[in-house]
Amino acid sequence: MAVITVLGSLNVDMVTVTPRVPEGGETLQAKSFETGWGGKGANQAVAAARTSRRKTGPLDSHVVVRMVGAVGDDVFGPQMIKSMARDGIDMSGVRTLSDHKTGTAVILVEQSTGQNRILFTAGANFGISTEMELVKGHDFGHVAIFQLETPRDVVFHNIKLARAKGAQVILNPAPAQELPDDIFPELAYLVVNETEAAIVSGQPSDAVSSSSDLDALAAKFIGKGVKNVIVTLGSEGVYYQTATAASHKQPGKRLPAVKATVVDTTAAGDTFVGAFAVKLAEAARENVGDEADVLDDAIAFAIRAAGKTVEKAGAQSSIPWLDEL
Repeated sequence: MAVITVLGSLNVDMVTVTPRVPEGGETLQAKSFETGWGGKGANQAVAAARTSRRKTGPLDSHVVVRMVGAVGDDVFGPQMIKSMARDGIDMSGVRTLSDHKTGTAVILVEQSTGQNRILFTAGANFGISTEMELVKGHDFGHVAIFQLETPRDVVFHNIKLARAKGAQVILNPAPAQELPDDIFPELAYLVVNETEAAIVSGQPSDAVSSSSDLDALAAKFIGKGVKNVIVTLGSEGVYYQTATAASHKQPGKRLPAVKATVVDTTAAGDTFVGAFAVKLAEAARENVGDEADVLDDAIAFAIRAAGKTVEKAGAQSSIPWLDEL
């Protein structure tokens, strides 16, 4: 079995769809409001589970997806655990913390563009610590996925544990922030959007505007030890560069986005990461395939999955299953 471990956030999403974002001091009637399950970690786990399973068949899969994190001792925690377990995710690594509330995210979706704005309250996500053995025996499987919605020290500590055990480490550094230099060499894959790429590299958030900018950013990350840099570009597709190609002075590659009617972009990036991890884990389990071909195929698969996600409203509710791709 291929094994993917996701260490990250679990949130209750409170989503308001509005014709536009109100100005300061303005009251505006929204189009709709609903609650659902989210958090970047949870979304990525759901994406990995669904894109490796068929909605119409049994939940058994050749890919095991394990979620690691924490929820609060409130009405939301057990409901979220049950919901994700129904998608076939191993939730035994999710702790219930009695002195915390489940994390929350307030999401504004602008109807005219599908663009979202998110306010995140950590809650139980920040109740985990480096003193806890979050992953039994530090066995993260074939691929380990991390974000930055849980404490930085916990993320960095477990990245090093995962790498030491032989897992391919994916870091999606959101919320975007600069990273310590000793983390970059631990990363098999750094997955960022344009804004995150600039911020993580210590540049202004609008620093990326051309292919040459992307090549320069990728070179900076690779120079610090990252093996592969992937930059998602929304409707413009995906840019990616490898340390091997960069060493031969080759420019990064680009793949176009799929055509989609955009309704809500909330979970698109998370879907990309989860689906991408599935193909990496499958290749690692079989120990076959040229590394460049595996990367090309994994990114193309992830683009298709993300393209389906933006056509539906919501976070986890919008993530497609394998037979929908």
